Amino acid sequence: MAHPKKRKRPNAPAEFATNCPSHKKRKKHRSSYAPENPRVRHPVLSRYYPRVQTLREFVIAQLPSSSRIRRKKVSVVGVISKSHELPLSDVERSLGTLLDATFVGIPETTPEQEASRMNEWKQFSEKGDESYVTLSNGTTRFVEAQALIVEYVVKTIFDKEKSAKWPDHLLCDGFRRNGGLGLRVLRPNPCVELLQQSPWPQLLALLGEAGDRIMIDLLLNCAVFVPVEVGASNVCQISGMLTHYLKFF
Repeated sequence: MAHPKKRKRPNAPAEFATNCPSHKKRKKHRSSYAPENPRVRHPVLSRYYPRVQTLREFVIAQLPSSSRIRRKKVSVVGVISKSHELPLSDVERSLGTLLDATFVGIPETTPEQEASRMNEWKQFSEKGDESYVTLSNGTTRFVEAQALIVEYVVKTIFDKEKSAKWPDHLLCDGFRRNGGLGLRVLRPNPCVELLQQSPWPQLLALLGEAGDRIMIDLLLNCAVFVPVEVGASNVCQISGMLTHYLKFF
């Protein structure tokens, strides 16, 4: 008796081929905390910047590929407690909120990181090559380091502006040139004050040895937006060139 022929299964359509178990198995070899070309769609920010990321995505992408442990720490902070038997600490919770609720607008072209900039930063901060490893070491020194980074960024922006006009950058508001004596403060800058407050120093501590470079790059070359409580998807810019100077992308 002839056996009936087995029916061949048709090839999976392209639109749901990505949902096949075999495809998902292949993805397991990739890092779960370093997505390829992560991009966030924001109804307003995406019109000004070709690339918008959450702060968590931004810092993970900026960390060296060799820093696997550091990248994993950043990916789970505020999501998984450091001690699995205990709930999230206040520091972990605030860091998680900062990383996931803060948006980073990345310009179409960003200046390449120059080794000379980090040399200038080391001279400005008068410190050697230090490695910051964990939050458990305490964050007192990072409060001072974060304040110094913000000060350095403001100085660098003024130095890059060759004309006598005020630089079109939020962090420069309230500062003026003081002849050959550097900068003087005319009035407090709330954005500068916010970036010097918790949990920003804790974020600097979390980023480890690469923290200074990442924080300087973030404040110098990108735009930073934090959420506001009123309305949906509403944000407030705290760093970067003012959006009304930018063209729609």
